Formats: sequence, C-alpha cells, structure tokens
Amino acid sequence: MTLTPNLIACLAIGGAGILTALLSIPFFRRTGKLRRRCSARTEGTVIRYHYQPKQSGGPSIAPVASFQVDGVSYTARLHYRGVATVSRSALLFQKDADQKNCIAVRNDIFHARLEHHPRSMEEMARETWQPGSKLPVVYDPDDPRCAYIDHVVSKASVAGITLLCVGAGLVGLAMLGAGLFS
Repeated sequence: MTLTPNLIACLAIGGAGILTALLSIPFFRRTGKLRRRCSARTEGTVIRYHYQPKQSGGPSIAPVASFQVDGVSYTARLHYRGVATVSRSALLFQKDADQKNCIAVRNDIFHARLEHHPRSMEEMARETWQPGSKLPVVYDPDDPRCAYIDHVVSKASVAGITLLCVGAGLVGLAMLGAGLFS
C-alpha cells in the first residue's frame, strides 16, 4: 500500500479524531469524581429562587434550598444541563389538567411553557417549588458547600459527549475515505 496524498489526509483526519475523542476523557472523569464526592444525602427547604437570564435556549429559574450539616447552614440549587421553552400545547404539560404548572424539568433540561399572558419566572417557580417545601439534597460530606438539589448535574459530561462524538465521527470519516481511496 502506497501513501497517496488522499490516504495521508485520511490518516491525519483519523488522528485528529482519536485526539478529539481522547480529549473527552477529563470531562467524564470530572463528572464521575463530582458524583463520588457528593455522596451524602439530606433534605433541604426551598428558601428562594436563582434566576439565570442568559442561558442557551432562554432564561431559567431554579429553587435554592437551605440545609444543615453539623449545625451549620448551607444552600444548594437545582442545576440544569440546558434550557428549552415549549409551546402551550406541548406533550410535556398535557398531563397538567388545570394548566397551572408552567415549569418542568426532564432529563436535567429546564422547560418553561410559553403562554399568551406571560407570567414572571418567579411566579411560575413558586407554583412549581413552593417556599418552605422540602427537596432532596446531595452534598460533599468533606465540603458541604459543594451541593446540588436532587443529584449532581454537570455540563462537563455534555462537553465530553460532544468531543467523543466528534472524534468518533472524524475516525469514521477517515475510515470511509481510506476505503474509497485505497
């Protein structure tokens, strides 16, 4: 087999794909380490809301819960991997017969139902997570400041998946090209 310019290009693309896929490893390790660290569970009380006006996909709001560890108060909030706004008739909200609930969280994605009469995000959050209600909290027993409502959500895993898919795609493209040009 002789190395033609096309085959050399395929090898370079394949090498770039392997390197890109390898770059995903630290992202997966970071998420795994964070999940192992946050091994303690407790219950928190909703005390306020954290509004994020600028996220990809639109604004979001999350409950902030207060919890105690060894007599010291800490806070945790609900984290999302992404944000999506949905129409009024979206399947996500069809089970809500009285049409009161305007916020849903599915697969760590924040969904807000759009309506003809817009309401404030805080008003929608109060209906979804009432002040004083209880929510599960996971935290790092060695550093309770590292805490999440319900479970650890890290955007690092999204970056890892993206790098892994791009790397695999480049390797696949290089293999396809090598098969065509050999």
